Amino acid sequence: MNKIILLLVLSIFILVPFQTRAEVSVTLTLDRQEAPPSDSIKMAIKVSGARSSDSSPVIKGLDSFQVSQGGSSSRVQIINGKVSSSVDYTYYIQPSRPGTFQLGPAEVKVKGKLFQSNISTLTILKTASPESPAKGPIFLMAALSSNKAYVEEQISYTLKLYLKTSVSDISLQLPELDQLTFKQLQKPREYQGVYDGSTYRIIEVPYGLMVLKAGDYGIKPSRMSMTAYDSRRSPRGFFDDPFFRSGRPVTIASQALELKVVPLPEKGKPKGFSGLVGSFKIEATLAPSKIRVGESATLTVHISGRGNVNRIPNLKMPGLDHIKVYADEPAFKARPDLKGLAGFKIMKWAIVPEQQGDYEIPPLSLSFFDPDTDEYRLIQTPKQPLIVLPGKEKMIMVEAGPDRQNGSSKSAKQGVKELGHDILPLHTSVRNLEARSEIMSGGLFLWLTLLLPFVLYLSTFLGLRLKRRSVRAMPAHRAKKAAKNLIRQCRQGREDANSLGLCIRDYFNDRFGLTLASLTTEDAADVLA
Repeated sequence: MNKIILLLVLSIFILVPFQTRAEVSVTLTLDRQEAPPSDSIKMAIKVSGARSSDSSPVIKGLDSFQVSQGGSSSRVQIINGKVSSSVDYTYYIQPSRPGTFQLGPAEVKVKGKLFQSNISTLTILKTASPESPAKGPIFLMAALSSNKAYVEEQISYTLKLYLKTSVSDISLQLPELDQLTFKQLQKPREYQGVYDGSTYRIIEVPYGLMVLKAGDYGIKPSRMSMTAYDSRRSPRGFFDDPFFRSGRPVTIASQALELKVVPLPEKGKPKGFSGLVGSFKIEATLAPSKIRVGESATLTVHISGRGNVNRIPNLKMPGLDHIKVYADEPAFKARPDLKGLAGFKIMKWAIVPEQQGDYEIPPLSLSFFDPDTDEYRLIQTPKQPLIVLPGKEKMIMVEAGPDRQNGSSKSAKQGVKELGHDILPLHTSVRNLEARSEIMSGGLFLWLTLLLPFVLYLSTFLGLRLKRRSVRAMPAHRAKKAAKNLIRQCRQGREDANSLGLCIRDYFNDRFGLTLASLTTEDAADVLA
């Protein structure tokens, strides 16, 4: 009995609200007052005197920070009969620039009433110089293959993430700048390396960088966001797996870089220069090199290299006497590798001579700017010799006009030389134009196969039509034959009254369309009408 009373008293203490609750208050705290730009700062908002709030806190002074939520929790305590409750909100903030910032107040609504927190001061130190970056368990380094480049010259921009702890959910934010383009060259690769005497796990991401306009550029730091886990745990433990641990969001930044971009020189610029910058080569083949009149040979030009390969121009074939030229659609392909963007373009022409003789296909040229030698280069294909033999002759007999006008009975014949065939086949006889059909040559079986569905349809249609007509004409036909059937049955020797009665019943049924020979007065009136 005493235990039951004690449980009831405890239940009343727990369930019944007390009048001695503390007043609602909001507190903003930071895990430190100074930090470098590469670190994230933990900020906590504690709402005391309430088990929940109407909405999440609204914090002022975070315009220069990247904010990520760390979660929320609530708790209730009973100490000496007094109930205390609170709600905690956790945030991680990452600064975007150095300076001193006033964070807060944080505003929270509880049961429709607005409460404000205190204001806290945070100082962000200046960015470390490229020569001495912040060397913590996690840091990011950026490097350029050259600090000087020409317009549209391709250089390398490499990011290296150094790690001494476990991380997950890595995301990258590259610097955004007009006239600046990044092209990822390969997938990130991971390896072990040593930096400043310490061993790190390194994740390297290579990019190709190209600037479209001359000028001095300040490349802002790249940023990587991730979830970092405590490195003090033993890596051999089962619960060391990130799945069983809670991490904290971390955002780190690389150092800023300077790049000077100069325009392409005007001195020595070839006429019709397409803006191609890099290193390229050109090759050409003509096959076959000996043909007959009317036949065709194929000239293939292959341009390959590294640089702004999208600017490889389409070469033009000059006009050639007594030769027809047909251009094919060019084929282009680009591929990235560790050294940058490489590609090639293949162009083809069909060469069709109209006369026999020895010809020479002139060279085709390509101009580009080579940043390694700081000068323009002109490369071209060698001359391609082409030997054209006479075509096969063919004599066609025609009547000569002057002889017919002179009244000569003999028709003179003149030989006509066939120079050759065009690319498309020519019809040399009227018989070739004859439209021969597979139906004409298929025989009787093919005709029967084609006509069989039509014959089946027609016969089915006529049969159904005749059946419907015969059903409608059946009563009239039976009525017309009723008397003849009665006379024929009587002549067959039916002498007894029973047989005679059956014959008369059949007569009435057939003659008047009755059943069982029953005829009412109404039926008789209808029949007579």
